[in-house]
Amino acid sequence: MSNSGVSLAFVVVLAMGCTDPRPTATEVREPALSRAENAARPISGTCQTSFAPPTLPPPPVIRQVDEGSCNLSHLGKAALYSVEDIDVVAGTQRSVEFTLTAPNGDVLRVTTAGTNAPNATGVDFEATMRFVGGTGRFANAAGEAQVTGSASFITNTAAFTVNGWIEY
Repeated sequence: MSNSGVSLAFVVVLAMGCTDPRPTATEVREPALSRAENAARPISGTCQTSFAPPTLPPPPVIRQVDEGSCNLSHLGKAALYSVEDIDVVAGTQRSVEFTLTAPNGDVLRVTTAGTNAPNATGVDFEATMRFVGGTGRFANAAGEAQVTGSASFITNTAAFTVNGWIEY
């Protein structure tokens, strides 16, 4: 076989290898979003609040304003402000407004809905907290956490734990 025949065969084989649509071992394909941008993170911590004493006898639905602080993962020591409607008769509660403000000023907006049951000094409560955006790094926040706690009508304080997940 002549050199030109070998060269032509080599070029044909080389060209065929270059047109193979399968990825090569060294080819790296990046996902549309990096893992850090779309990964859910655990969120947990504790909160303490205070509120004005309820009027006696309480009306069927109490609008209660709570202010306090939380120590939560991804926020640190955050300021809490919430306005809730508490249905004393039905034993339910839901937030009208709820924000957590991180030390750097970023705000995480929250909605809650839950139940409460009387105890010796006030109520025990459970709720589902949903993260629904905010400002700064929390502008597109989403997630959910379970809340468990109690409120005292003697001290007009509440304490609760938060356990769930958040994406931002």
